[in-house]
Order: sequence, then C-alpha cells, then structure tokens
Amino acid sequence: MAYWNEKVALVTGASRGLGLSIARQLASQGATVVMVARDEEALTAAAASLNSLPGQTVPLAADVTSDDDVKRLELEMESRFGGLDLLVNNVGISSRGKLLETQLADFRRQWELNVMAAIRCVQAFAPLLIRRQGHIINIGSLASKSAIRFIGPYATTKFALAGFTQQLRLELADDGVHVMLVCPGPIAREDAGTRYDHQMGKLPDEAQKPGAGVKLKAIDPDQLAVSILKGCEGRKHDLVVPWKARILFAISQISPRWGDWLQAKFSSKNSNG
Repeated sequence: MAYWNEKVALVTGASRGLGLSIARQLASQGATVVMVARDEEALTAAAASLNSLPGQTVPLAADVTSDDDVKRLELEMESRFGGLDLLVNNVGISSRGKLLETQLADFRRQWELNVMAAIRCVQAFAPLLIRRQGHIINIGSLASKSAIRFIGPYATTKFALAGFTQQLRLELADDGVHVMLVCPGPIAREDAGTRYDHQMGKLPDEAQKPGAGVKLKAIDPDQLAVSILKGCEGRKHDLVVPWKARILFAISQISPRWGDWLQAKFSSKNSNG
C-alpha cells in the first residue's frame, strides 16, 4: 500500500506548476490533498483535473500572505480533518534585476511570498503536524545555497528560507516532525525564456533564461514531484536537483572565490537553460 494512502496533505501554490504536480502525485497515491491558491477559478479547475485519481482533492482558495486567510485555513483543517500529515510550502515568486536597482517594495513582496508565507503556515499548522508526526516540505531553490547575478531579491529570500528550514528541523526533531528543504534548478514551464520580458531593461540576454543563464537542463515537474515524495518518505533533510550542484555548494563553502569562478564558468550567453 502506498505510503500516502489516506494521509492528509496541504499544498500551497497548487493550481499550477510544481504545486499541481505534487498534488497530482499525492492524489495518485490515495492521499486527501487540500489544494491552496489565490485564484479560485484556476484552483477549482486544477482540482477537477485530478478527480479521476484514487485520492480526494479539496480546493480551498486563500492568500497565504494573509494572517486572516491562514487562520481560516487552520480552523478548516482542524474541523474537517483533525490533523495533518504533510505541509508543502510551495508558493513563491522569482524575478530578474540588479540588487542596487531593485525597489524595496519588490524585496518586501518576495519576502512575504517566499519566506513569511512558509513561516505563517508552519506556525499555523504545526499543532496538527505534531499530532500525527507529519512532514514539512519547504520548496527552495539552488539559489537557497548559491546566489547568482541578476535575480533580484530571490536569493536573499531563498537563503532565508533555508535558514528557517534548518532551525525548524532541529527544533521539531523531538516532536517527531520531519522537515525537508527542496532545492531544484529551473523547472520546465511553457513561458520559460519569456516570463521576465518586462523586467529585463539593460540586463544581459542570458539573464532572461531559466536559471539566469546557468547551464542546467530544465527539470520535469512531475518527475521532481515523485523525487520529493520519495525523499519525504525516506525522511531526508534536503533534496538538491541536479545532484551535481552539491559540488559547487561544497566548493563555495570552502572558497567563495573558487565558487564564484565555477559559477561564472558554467554560465554563458550560449546557455540554453
């Protein structure tokens, strides 16, 4: 029997992309998946697309940057399910831009979506997760461990999420709650290569590409979702995709100069993302 059969999971940013892929994989294994996103119409359609799978999908429209909305979700989860086996903090946003030219409002917006939303949800749902000794998955990025040029506030927020995840893992260990950080490279999507058109300005062309020009193959979100759930079942502390990025992370810790050199070497105007 599948590990996730009859378990209850909550996935934020679940109406599309990786969030929808994770919800699909959970539902295919018999889980009840509470799908959360702001756009109610898109969320309802996404949930309906999974109706043929063995599990149950429950779309709940909410803005996880809102204290009131998350409190409403908390009360709904308590009353309907009485516990939670998995929280996936997937919602987030990325951008392009030079740090010195980025407005403070843009930093605040990404901070709310990429960091505070995860903190808000963890604090709200922790009692339900502790009750079932469940799992917390925080979706970071390769930029959680190594910054690159021209990605605006993104690395700043993803580094913060990594620190939050590590401390959370240490503090919840005695409660039996498993915490995992997922650090993927660029994920395949239909608008790859064009999604930052309005932000490019005078940035070099390679900054527009997935990974801001770093030579990495785009990751299939469905395959990544499978790897995430397997990692969770094995109670791994982190998941880095592709694995070879760990080499850069290790070298950067030993020598930032060599880490910067390697990163420059594997980024170029000829990168195909």
